[in-house]
Amino acid sequence: MICLLTKRFKTKNINATIKKFALENDCSPLEFTFNINGVETYLKNVSQKDFLLYTEDIFDYFNNHQKMINEHVEIKQIFLITIKQTPKNIIKLDYSIEFSPNKDSVHIVLYPESQIPYKKYQPKEIYLLLLKELNNIKALNNILINIFDNEMKEKLKQFVKYIYAGKFIKKIKIPLYIGIEPDITRESRLLFRFLNKKSNHQVIEVAEDEILVEFIKPLFGKNGFNAFGEIIDNFYLKNIDDLKYNVDENSIKIIENSDRKIYKSKLKGYVHLDDKNFYVDNKIEIESLSRVQNRIAKDESNNIEVIISQHDTSLDSLGEGVELTSETININGHVGAKSTLRAVNLTIDGATHQDSYQEAKFANINRHKGKLRCHDAKIKLLEGGEVHATNVDIQNSLSGTIYAENVTIHQVKNNLKIYASNSITIDIVSGEDNLFKINYKDIPTLISKYNYLSQEIEDLKYKLEGAKKHSPLKVPALKEKIDELKVAQDKITTSSMNAKIIIKNSFRGLNTIIFTLNNNEELIFKTEATTYEPFYIVESQEYLTLHPTNKKIAKG
Repeated sequence: MICLLTKRFKTKNINATIKKFALENDCSPLEFTFNINGVETYLKNVSQKDFLLYTEDIFDYFNNHQKMINEHVEIKQIFLITIKQTPKNIIKLDYSIEFSPNKDSVHIVLYPESQIPYKKYQPKEIYLLLLKELNNIKALNNILINIFDNEMKEKLKQFVKYIYAGKFIKKIKIPLYIGIEPDITRESRLLFRFLNKKSNHQVIEVAEDEILVEFIKPLFGKNGFNAFGEIIDNFYLKNIDDLKYNVDENSIKIIENSDRKIYKSKLKGYVHLDDKNFYVDNKIEIESLSRVQNRIAKDESNNIEVIISQHDTSLDSLGEGVELTSETININGHVGAKSTLRAVNLTIDGATHQDSYQEAKFANINRHKGKLRCHDAKIKLLEGGEVHATNVDIQNSLSGTIYAENVTIHQVKNNLKIYASNSITIDIVSGEDNLFKINYKDIPTLISKYNYLSQEIEDLKYKLEGAKKHSPLKVPALKEKIDELKVAQDKITTSSMNAKIIIKNSFRGLNTIIFTLNNNEELIFKTEATTYEPFYIVESQEYLTLHPTNKKIAKG
């Protein structure tokens, strides 16, 4: 074997030493191998606080496990090595290393892809070459060598026979280190309690003072000894399975005692857990939300803002079948089929699918094809969608249906149906076959409101009858309340008498204007390609006339 660069070192970190030596010689660390020429073992225990070189028979000492545990032995090793730059290793192992949970035992898994030239060497030579390679691997991983390795040597001898029998055709596991296993009467457990909500959640909403994570500490019956020369006791293990994240103290509080450690939310919001950080925030931003995660919040009044940003325009930000509820929702993409959104403030920068549903107090939508219920709606393009609202403001409409008290649209093309109770205001009607109708009975929200007022009036009438007999002083207030509710009802039922339809520019074709009276009689007018003054009802002694037309109905 040709050695280009060779140097001896004394080190406790072989990896770092090789990297430094390679750097000093403008080489890659992969070009170097090493031989272990000797090992110095340093020991400390209850009687000596500092690590001292142990020069006696190390094997006799470590065969007495109980003595090691009783004396709280700890070990460190320093290696005397020779680093060599070589073009090729004799043996090249393909392997992975498996540590037990407490690191008290270590195994190496060897794969058949390993390069072991057993046909060129005698079995004893292969055994020694493999033993050297395994010790090198242990030293590189800071695993103690020449200690607790009897099982490794026995298994390695069997493995050599296995090789020469031509049976190394599948992976094989060899113990590198078998230390002293601790006797734990109760295993530690890390419980991510907030994940219990995750079956139907992609992101998880939590309440203020809710337990997010609970770490239950282990209880020991007997200590152990691990592969790094450390005693395994309650101090070693008490936090070994604890959270390995940066915990935000502004949003999460930690409560700890000798038995457990609890992480609680300081505020209501969403849990954020990534590779490094753990915190709660009332704003969450994700690329997309899919059906398998379903609903991610329970109510609208939660002071939480959800931002869904899908930059791939071919994909929906909100996937098919998703149900999302939050106080504020901002979607920077499209909304998929059969999805449901509920919010106080809703913004959709993309398009809503025709089979989607949105519910909000204030909605701002770029392209609407689905079904929307809200108080105030602002839509850039109504494209066949359905809108139920108090007030609607639309830039352009291709088609669709609107049920509202007040509707304002910049430009209408074809096949739009508007059912309003108070006003319809349009700048341009450039198409045909549009319906502009004033009739509160066509608006489900107003019918619901009317029925609600009726029920309230009936309840108050019942209370009024009781007050007349038992509490006469309450009678005037109850009558006043009943009168107020009747006025509100009358305002709904007579809304067509005060309603207006305003088309600011000339019609360009045939469209229909309808005003429906409370008795269901209708004033219907078909437009021509001309300009009209505002449409509204003029009442005389004998007729109700639709201005500016000659359509009229005799008063009954």
